Amino acid sequence: MRAKSSRSRSRPSAPRSTGVSALFRRPLPFLLALALAAAGFQYLRPLPVSAATPVVPVAQRIGTAPALPWPAHGEATLVVDGLGQVGSSGGAAPLPMASTAKMMTALIVLEDHPLTLNDPGPVITVSRADVSTFISERNQGESVLPVVAGEHLTEYQLLQGLLLPSASNFADMLATWDVGGVPAFLSRMNARAASLGMNATHYADVSGFSPLSVSNPSDLIALAQTAMRLPVFAQIVGQPQATVPVNGVIHNLDVLLGQGGVVGVKTGHTDQAGGCFVVAADLVIDGQSTRVYGAVMGQPGALNGAFAATTTLLRALGPALHLRTVIQRGDVIARYQTAWAESGTIVASQPVAWVLIDGITISRHVTLTSLPTTLPAGSRVGTLVIAAQNHAAEVPLVTASAISGPDLGWRLTRGF
Repeated sequence: MRAKSSRSRSRPSAPRSTGVSALFRRPLPFLLALALAAAGFQYLRPLPVSAATPVVPVAQRIGTAPALPWPAHGEATLVVDGLGQVGSSGGAAPLPMASTAKMMTALIVLEDHPLTLNDPGPVITVSRADVSTFISERNQGESVLPVVAGEHLTEYQLLQGLLLPSASNFADMLATWDVGGVPAFLSRMNARAASLGMNATHYADVSGFSPLSVSNPSDLIALAQTAMRLPVFAQIVGQPQATVPVNGVIHNLDVLLGQGGVVGVKTGHTDQAGGCFVVAADLVIDGQSTRVYGAVMGQPGALNGAFAATTTLLRALGPALHLRTVIQRGDVIARYQTAWAESGTIVASQPVAWVLIDGITISRHVTLTSLPTTLPAGSRVGTLVIAAQNHAAEVPLVTASAISGPDLGWRLTRGF
């Protein structure tokens, strides 16, 4: 018996399509759309932020500090306008200030009764009490100028007598004329000293003859800087002589006036104070006029000792000062490189030049913003703060060249 033949044979199953092969059998428009979507995603992805890195030192010492010839006695200080104190000696304890106190007397009078240049100001009539004050102070050995009852002196002439030959009786007359009496004027003097930060200073009289009128060189310089901003004060202390009634020609006790750039300011001397001198001098440093202030106190040899100490200091200070360009326009302050390999520099947009003393340290602080994808050349992207003692400046930082941004190829292939 024959076996039955089976009609049904199992058919081999058709192979299943993989994802990739199926994808390639998709219509071309679909593939194109997918490619465009991928390209669009790549192109529109956020771009990485670029940051710059400073390349300048945070601090830099310039030159070697000079060994200035400070006086062996008393106290002394030197200050360069704008820069600040460049040295001192002898400490900062309060010392008798002698007639340098008259700078404050003149300052308050001019602040209360301002004068313009060539303006004589109000007329003050000398009283019998003023004559008595003159006689009393002359008998005590103070520096005075003779006066007679009924004499007429202008405010300007009284200030000349106060500041040039240093007449103590003129200080009393000005104080009485200004506020009605010496005690009230003394209160004004001490209050004004406090407002100027003259913490070592106390006035016991309006002339400085009292050894209880004390100060230190730093305070006296602060006072001189303030007073010298008043044109009439600066004019008077810069006069070698003047003419006033009764006395005729009076002479400035500042024998250094006109020498070595000296333009003022005030002398002082008593047995207790020794020689005192507050000086303002305009030194020419690399072609630029620079105002220097100094003060010496407690010098032996009276005023001659004070003048000698001051002259020695000023002559030594000049060669140690230089006009230095601390930043030039275009100096590279920072560098950057973007993720798409575009590099460049960030530079100073303006120069800075200061008169500095040798041995000073210049500090730099750089602040930078994040860099956008594209930016024109000269765009501000940060600030450089540069300082040297009291000098300080903010310099805008800009891109030296344009930031063009990534090209299409980088945008589409980044990450691969």
